[in-house]
Amino acid sequence: MIEYRLKTLPERLENILNEIGAFIAEEEFKGGKSYLVYASENIDDFLSGFNVEFSSKSVEETGWQNKWKEFINEGWLNNSVYFVFEPKSFPDNRKTVFINPALAFGTGTHGTTRIAARLLEDISQGRTMLDIGTGSGILSIAASVMGAKMIWSFDADPMAMPNCLENISNNNIQNIHIWAGDTSSLKKGLKFNIVCANIISSVLISIKDEVSAMAKDFIIYSGILQTEYDEIISKLVPNGWSVDAKLEIDEWCGVRLKNNNHV
Repeated sequence: MIEYRLKTLPERLENILNEIGAFIAEEEFKGGKSYLVYASENIDDFLSGFNVEFSSKSVEETGWQNKWKEFINEGWLNNSVYFVFEPKSFPDNRKTVFINPALAFGTGTHGTTRIAARLLEDISQGRTMLDIGTGSGILSIAASVMGAKMIWSFDADPMAMPNCLENISNNNIQNIHIWAGDTSSLKKGLKFNIVCANIISSVLISIKDEVSAMAKDFIIYSGILQTEYDEIISKLVPNGWSVDAKLEIDEWCGVRLKNNNHV
């Protein structure tokens, strides 16, 4: 992971950084403000294209393992699951998901993650799920905690795997199978009750045919900017499916699609 320090953060750049899963924080020092961007890969050329001044350090230099505590707080992922960053128990015996923030996207604080978790909340029980672009594994772990029968999870970034495996182990989850790969790594003909994809919208569109071929009952798409929803939603709904639910958090939105022939 690389820490980038920016003096300015144009809105368009911020939206794109959010789409690619970068972590953004504000830092104030002596009356001035700067922006910290944590990315899993080098984005120097990308930032240069926006004509913003920046400096960068490797994660080893920034001390990310402790620094994240300054910027993110635990909280409710949805109405029934609470995410924490260290082992905790609560008097009300709430369901918890323990996530160690690392190189993988998915701490529970981002709007797209909470949207997907809320759309999963009342359909996970007893169903199988495919989690595309699992990142830290938070949505797969949450689905398991909410009663999913079996979960298959993958991410195109091999660097996400150690953190995902760590989080699965920390939560004592036994019903998640994970691997590094993309949709082409799945055998043809496989079907899952739920297919969940929390990825940038351009990728959602590129994999929509594979997703609809693998989904039996529900499809959950998250990672869509509200400003682009009307433009792309018609491209994401297969024949015979309909929008079952739509949620918005901050500038993001997500949808749950229902197979009208199965549910």
